[in-house]
Amino acid sequence: MLTSLKIQNIALVAEADLAFDKGLTVLTGETGAGKSVIVTALSLALGDRADREFLRHGAAKGVVEAQFQISNMSNQYKRDFADYIIDNTITVVREITKDGNSRIRINGTPSSLARLKELTTPMAEILGQHANQMLMNEENHLLFLDHFGGLDTLRELVGQLFAEWERTVKEFKRVVERREQTRKEHELLAYQKAEIEKAQVRMGEEEDLLRERKILDSSRTLMASAELVQNILDNEEQSVIHQLRAARKELDKMADIDNRLNHSADELGDIDFRLEELRRVIEQYGASIPDDPSRLDEINARLDELYNLKKKYGGSEEAILAMLADIKAQLGEYPDVDSMILALERTVERNFKEYSRKAQELSDLRKKASEYLCKLVLRELSELAIDKAGFEAEFMYEEETDGVLLDGKAVKPYAYGLEHARFLFSANPGEPLKSLVKTASGGEMSRILLALKAAEKKNARLRHSLLVFDEVDAGIGGRTAHEVGLKLKRLSETSQVMVVTHLHQIARLADHHYIAEKTRTPGSRATIRVSKLEGASIKEELDRMVALPE
Repeated sequence: MLTSLKIQNIALVAEADLAFDKGLTVLTGETGAGKSVIVTALSLALGDRADREFLRHGAAKGVVEAQFQISNMSNQYKRDFADYIIDNTITVVREITKDGNSRIRINGTPSSLARLKELTTPMAEILGQHANQMLMNEENHLLFLDHFGGLDTLRELVGQLFAEWERTVKEFKRVVERREQTRKEHELLAYQKAEIEKAQVRMGEEEDLLRERKILDSSRTLMASAELVQNILDNEEQSVIHQLRAARKELDKMADIDNRLNHSADELGDIDFRLEELRRVIEQYGASIPDDPSRLDEINARLDELYNLKKKYGGSEEAILAMLADIKAQLGEYPDVDSMILALERTVERNFKEYSRKAQELSDLRKKASEYLCKLVLRELSELAIDKAGFEAEFMYEEETDGVLLDGKAVKPYAYGLEHARFLFSANPGEPLKSLVKTASGGEMSRILLALKAAEKKNARLRHSLLVFDEVDAGIGGRTAHEVGLKLKRLSETSQVMVVTHLHQIARLADHHYIAEKTRTPGSRATIRVSKLEGASIKEELDRMVALPE
């Protein structure tokens, strides 16, 4: 129950401090006096989005403070929001600044807008002209029914299951479409792996081959040079070794006479030994030089192979081997597309079955809820001067070959379930039921909305502690207005009811009467003032509403 509402600098309200009590409260005033500003301020406290346009011109900030007494709320609610409750009281403070920012505190604790909405949704509901407009759109009729039947949670779950099923269907189609591309990618990687592995590339091979080819290309030149070196070192009497040995023989003779030459004779002996060793090396080298044209062809072919591999895989032996390692890693991580498709197919089937099961459950519960709702609405309409009305919920389905089986037919699935729904209405006996939005007048639509809310009140689970009706009585008058007033009065026996109205038939049934007035003093701005009426002032306001002459 709302116990107080304080407003500062919202629209044309400079300041208002209002206290409320249980029962039926009405707010009246001339057209344009600012009655709906009070509803706007309350909606901000209940979690509606703020707009800096709500701020009073010239003010730095606007503030709305609403206090709720929640002793009649369920124990589950009190457990869920225990952190925000002090002595069965919740105080919401909402600030709006001129830069568009909004700050929220609940009993002094900062809060997000989403959390505030979650907190206040079970406590209060505001029904304004937009509620009539919602009822005028057939797409919203299923929402009314689901809310009445307590099916919002199940509907949300069905939506989640539908989204998950739809996601896996898209993924399945994507993988199937990519299967051929994936197969080609896999085959290319396998071919590249086989090509590199078959080549048996090793680090430094190209350098070794180039050196060997250089030798093969110059084999005859190397042989001739080796033979010439051998001839110089040891061939005929004029060879280096022959000459050196003759000199050594003479030096040995000299050393026998003068031992100071022994060291020189030994050095000459070493030179003789080393030259002989060099001759043997050159002789072996000359004999080992290959003269093999076929080997040269092999080397050239291998170098061409390495060149092509480098051109394809990175420009060096190191890059080729690195590419081989990368290809192996990709092949190791490459998905088995056929297995993936099979797994996705099973997931799609499982998700569809789960969606179907919950959607069928939702359909069954909707049918049961609609039967009960229609009975209650007809009963409520009879108390609202539509004595012999007809009111039904019509369910419509779209057949689809691969849809969900429902009562032996395959129907198309949607995120909100398997059916569309609309309310059918007839105001007079004997007339066929037709679409509510095409049949009901403005006054009938207001009463049907009120009947729907009254029907909800019969469901203890849906009872709000505060119901606010913002001019939903448009288009009615006379006896009908009186019946609507009585209905609102009865609603106020179990809930706190606030009504913004122009009808004296409703206002005269109020337990508490407030008036909104727009005032303007010379040289000042217009200001909306809200005050509570007592005694004679109530009669004066009622007289104004019926325009009785003084």
